[in-house]
Amino acid sequence: MAISRTKAQPAPDPRLEFDPFAAGLKEFPRDFFRQETVIVAKAVMGALFARRYEGRWYAARIIETEAYLGSGDAAAHSWKGRKTPRVEPMYMDGGHLYVFLVYGMHSCANIVTRPEGVAEAVLLRAAEVPSGGDAKLMSGPGKLCAALGVTVALTGADLLGNEDLRLFQGDGRPVRIGTSKRIGVEYAGAAADWPLRFYDIDSGAVSGPRHLRSSHR
Repeated sequence: MAISRTKAQPAPDPRLEFDPFAAGLKEFPRDFFRQETVIVAKAVMGALFARRYEGRWYAARIIETEAYLGSGDAAAHSWKGRKTPRVEPMYMDGGHLYVFLVYGMHSCANIVTRPEGVAEAVLLRAAEVPSGGDAKLMSGPGKLCAALGVTVALTGADLLGNEDLRLFQGDGRPVRIGTSKRIGVEYAGAAADWPLRFYDIDSGAVSGPRHLRSSHR
């Protein structure tokens, strides 16, 4: 599914220009996205979320994610099987994009996981400029989407084989992953304390606190 040309999309920040094809990066296969959501949330650390705009590619290197575990997770939009028009993309096959608004103004991008019908997803919470630069440009989910020009018009897009929006595997550099509870889900009862936020310990673009346990990927 190519991005609709009927709705104008914002231009990405020029500092994100990066050609993943010239760098020899590969896409993830469909089965990768159908795995357990926590596995995907950790494995996409260091991956590149890329968008093509006016013939040029722009990319963000993912350094912080959160896992949302569907109907049994009180912090997930699909808690107790909720299925509204906004949430429907979460029920698509793994590898689709789910974008929602917070405060009616900030877009947040999620990668849908698991097979079709299982509404789980990974929030892309923060990213780095691939070539280095402003560490705070994408230090939050809203900032990440704003920098890449990603809006809710793109929700439901398939990231595999997409002409304009894709997720590429990283360049193989190891990532030291820290773990904590998720941010901003205090309303979710016991689920608010689940250790489902993952971040690059060494990145200056991390959006929240660095605490609890850490591990090597």
